[in-house]
Amino acid sequence: MTVPILDPVGNPLAGPHDNPALTRPRPTLSRLFGAFFMIGLTGFGGVLPWTRRMLVDRRRWLTDREFAEMLPLAQLLPGPNVSNIATILGRQYRGAPGAVVAVGGLYLAPTIFTIGLGYAYARWGQAPVTAHLLAGLMPVATGLVIATVAKLIASLSRDLRNAALVLATFVAIGILKLPLLLVLAVLGPFGTWLMWRAIRAGVATRREE
Repeated sequence: MTVPILDPVGNPLAGPHDNPALTRPRPTLSRLFGAFFMIGLTGFGGVLPWTRRMLVDRRRWLTDREFAEMLPLAQLLPGPNVSNIATILGRQYRGAPGAVVAVGGLYLAPTIFTIGLGYAYARWGQAPVTAHLLAGLMPVATGLVIATVAKLIASLSRDLRNAALVLATFVAIGILKLPLLLVLAVLGPFGTWLMWRAIRAGVATRREE
């Protein structure tokens, strides 16, 4: 039995065949562990781009839109964004064991590498070759983040409200240097209210038709 997706006023928005989340297969615990283990293992230069690539492009557990909607929630919660995504997705598919397995897979490889690199940096960190290596990695990491941001923007609906919220967030944080929590506390609820009004207006229009 499937549960219909309802809008804020209680009307069904889509049937089971219209919503891919209701028909896609649920990943097993081993697949959850394997996916997030590979994210942690290959996530050099920032894990977020690799997370999107694994969950959206490779495993297809999320659509572009679903990933873009999950990311703000992960950013609002305390802790690293990607570990929050692992917790949410693991809990969604396999309950509490899924959340534990996904987060454990995410951090297993980085923990081992970080301990090893810590010892290596303590010994060779002051060498000129180390400084050149780190300086060369910075542009690559920046490019990965920019590419991910571009894909997230492309997944947004072509809507004036979305454009205004993106611009307002960029100005508040990038130009005015306002605290992140303050910006999220103001623009987050405001954006939710705007989208809620848009859904209600759409429902009212369909009823009139």
